[in-house]
Amino acid sequence: MPYNEDIVKEKYHEKGSKKDLKTKEIHAKRTVERNASGKGIYMQYYSKRNRNKGTELYRNAHVVYASFLDEEEFMKLPRSFHCHDNTLELILAASGSTLAIIDGIPWNAEAGDIIIYNKESYHQELSEKSRGFSLYCVAASGIQLPGLPENHLCDKNAPKVLHTGDDFEMFRILFSRIFEIVRNGSSGQTAMQDSYLKVLLGEVVLRCQQQMSSLSSKSSNKKSHSGEILKWLNDHYTETVSLQLISEAFSLSPDYISHLFKERFGYSPMQYVNYLRIGQAQIRLIETEDRISDIAVDVGFNNIGNFNRTFYSIVGLSPREFRKAHVNP
Repeated sequence: MPYNEDIVKEKYHEKGSKKDLKTKEIHAKRTVERNASGKGIYMQYYSKRNRNKGTELYRNAHVVYASFLDEEEFMKLPRSFHCHDNTLELILAASGSTLAIIDGIPWNAEAGDIIIYNKESYHQELSEKSRGFSLYCVAASGIQLPGLPENHLCDKNAPKVLHTGDDFEMFRILFSRIFEIVRNGSSGQTAMQDSYLKVLLGEVVLRCQQQMSSLSSKSSNKKSHSGEILKWLNDHYTETVSLQLISEAFSLSPDYISHLFKERFGYSPMQYVNYLRIGQAQIRLIETEDRISDIAVDVGFNNIGNFNRTFYSIVGLSPREFRKAHVNP
């Protein structure tokens, strides 16, 4: 928030004078000033705040993990559609550009932009649509904002890509400091990393609210139908899914569903199902030691051969190669 919007109290310490203090309300603009005689006048600024509220919205917020991917790493290890059951992710585009798909909606992001992945939000950055893209990622939990589900920073109609503009460097420092502390693994600095996180969350929420004020949330029947189909696929992708089953669920023709979905999101319903399945398989391959055949069945494939072929066509690596690439050295 610009300084000239905050009324603060200015305390002067004038050197060489018995009358060394006087206080008045001003708009904060400067930190040091000199009087006509050349003697220093030092100012201390006291932020004007409502002392009756005293509520810290992010009291229980804490960092779960943090990462940095340069351009080569990002292109080498692509992730398909996936979601996180218990965490919120914030992505800072450190360089380049990408196309992020969030709950089926495409969002362009460039260097300096922040991408918000709320808890249980299906998302993917498309490597084939990326140019020189590198990123910082911070995942957090313990966030509960008024009127929103746990670990959500904004509602479903809010913008998911925020532009930082002239504040890019400030955000880069916040993300990089959190990443460095987590990478170094010092338990003694946990409080420090969570303090950085709370500053980051506050700044992101402020910008989200500012951009939301100018967002139009008009929707058509087509958007309503495609959104409902998307939600149905998110809920049922581990089961047997076909255009015919979707058609029966919504009393719409298979051809209409396929056309409607592709027109809105850029890919067919069954392509989206495969992206979801492979994305969740990637999470299991990284976070568990479960057998690959068990993972394949759990995410919705009826045989390991089909799973392996689909995985390779989307990721460019076999499931085994992908798991090996993500094992900590």
